[in-house]
Amino acid sequence: MNRNQRARLSNSGESYSEKIERILKRGTSVVAFLLPLKLSLAYIALSPLIVLWAWSNRLTLLRGSIPERTRGIAAPLILFLSLCVLSAAVGIAPWRSFRALSSLIFFALTIPLFASKAEVKPVCFALVVGQSIAALHSFFEAAFSGVVPRVFLGKVTESGQLAITIPLALGMIYSARRPDSSRADDFRAIAFAIVFTLLLTANGFSPDLGLPKTLILPLVAALVVAVAFLATQLKRIHSATRETLLTLTLAMPLMICALLVNLKRGPWLGTIIGAGCFACFYSRKLIAPLAIAAISAAILITPIRDRILDSYEHFTIAGGRSTIWRIGAELISEYPLGIGYHNSGILREFSPEIPPELKHFHNNLLNIAAETGWLGVSVFIWLIIAIVKTCFKDRDKPLYVALGCAVISWQCAGLVEYNFGDSEVTIMIWILLGLIVKGEAE
Repeated sequence: MNRNQRARLSNSGESYSEKIERILKRGTSVVAFLLPLKLSLAYIALSPLIVLWAWSNRLTLLRGSIPERTRGIAAPLILFLSLCVLSAAVGIAPWRSFRALSSLIFFALTIPLFASKAEVKPVCFALVVGQSIAALHSFFEAAFSGVVPRVFLGKVTESGQLAITIPLALGMIYSARRPDSSRADDFRAIAFAIVFTLLLTANGFSPDLGLPKTLILPLVAALVVAVAFLATQLKRIHSATRETLLTLTLAMPLMICALLVNLKRGPWLGTIIGAGCFACFYSRKLIAPLAIAAISAAILITPIRDRILDSYEHFTIAGGRSTIWRIGAELISEYPLGIGYHNSGILREFSPEIPPELKHFHNNLLNIAAETGWLGVSVFIWLIIAIVKTCFKDRDKPLYVALGCAVISWQCAGLVEYNFGDSEVTIMIWILLGLIVKGEAE
């Protein structure tokens, strides 16, 4: 082989490597965009990316080396997944556990994929855009009740994702703000976002408010045009990026509206606590308005007020969470090593009054303790603490602090639902973990 041939092979090898890098980098943003819309589409995009990444990094994977900077998160994560495997082996239905575990472990490779190939801000923005499109659909579904069909994810799943995305969007907005930005411009954008949120929410609850449906579509169209015009005008004089302005003036109102009209209490709690944590770090003046807004919504909007007032009745109803949690506590004491991952459906064998669609314990820690035992839930708590400590370590990076607040929101919402078992939510968390590890590397 002569020198020219070797040079051509070398060049083609570099070109092939660069092409893979480009596919992986762009693919991560595509996955983030699709995840809030359809899990099947996200799987179609994510699965080949994981395989391509694993093949291109096969030598590193074979060595099994873990960079020192990532061990704070990697150690509890790997140990937790290992305990899931152990509990599956000694559980009540190993065949069912291992089938579900294969999917969990495969898609956990989303973490190193995003940690090594994703660009943090483009992925975050793609996630917000996809979530906003889903939120817009939820708005129309609520405003035109019975007319617009459910196209994207279900209300429980979407709300679980919103509890993660809204604190993340706060971090995107704040991280792009500069000290030299005009307070007048900031005030104008925030005021517009508040008004837009109020109008969207009022229209979203229009069936309860008696607002004629014929007025909704023109009003929303006019508001969208106004938002676009405002964003272009502020772009000239504001120091923030166009993506940040669109996140504040368009995406955030849509997501807040969708979170409210979906009427899911756990994500409400998670979002309030996650956003409150972020405000404690960067703008404590926002805590009082946030509390006032939450209280006002709970008092003034009838469906939200009724949903909150019915909480105790729903908790104690036959086959409700009081029954489910009691069964979970009994299983934990009877099976200290766990019943095995993905075996929580056994709960219906203890109480026939539990509806067939309820196949988990509606609480992350309880469900994980029941399935993986005391050691499994202890390691899971260690993992959450390690993630939050990593995110809060450097407060000069608001976006990474927001990632930690999103994880807190996820777990607070998980106090009354098993959102770790929701694939759309779990993969979103894997993406966030990848971005957190990426931040550690930078």
